[in-house]
Amino acid sequence: MVLENLTIRPATIADEAMVSGVLAESYASLWQDHYSRSDLDVLLPLITRAQPQLLESGRFFVAISNRQCAGCGGWSLAVPGRTDEIIPGTGHVRHFAVHPDHLRKGVGRALYSVCLAQARNLGLVRMEAWSSLQAVPFYGGLGFREIEPLTIDFPDGIALQSVRMIADPA
Repeated sequence: MVLENLTIRPATIADEAMVSGVLAESYASLWQDHYSRSDLDVLLPLITRAQPQLLESGRFFVAISNRQCAGCGGWSLAVPGRTDEIIPGTGHVRHFAVHPDHLRKGVGRALYSVCLAQARNLGLVRMEAWSSLQAVPFYGGLGFREIEPLTIDFPDGIALQSVRMIADPA
């Protein structure tokens, strides 16, 4: 089923609380079968906060359905966590989440389509995602292929097991 009345628009700093809410609902629900509870207790408060630099970038979007935020996501030129590292021709998928009430209704795909169109308009030819474990099938369905396991280190010795994925959309 595809969501009707879905609108995708660029996020603004005024959307910070709404985006953080979707990130929290999505990650807490979807990650519970893939990561330990003790790791999630440390990770979720760190990774479910909207990032102001993304919200203000013009490259981060919210999906609205019936006046509720169904999802969010965007992309950047810079490698996540390394604002000075840019790989020519490559965009980086950032902070994608779909609210659990709106899963499998085309929200994530619609958000990615907007990101991809914007990236292509800037001449980018490759997209990279650092996927959490449960999102690997989602990105695979968008044409991404697995490149390598990736560990993202967080405070308190928490290591988030992820997968580096690449898409070369035609």
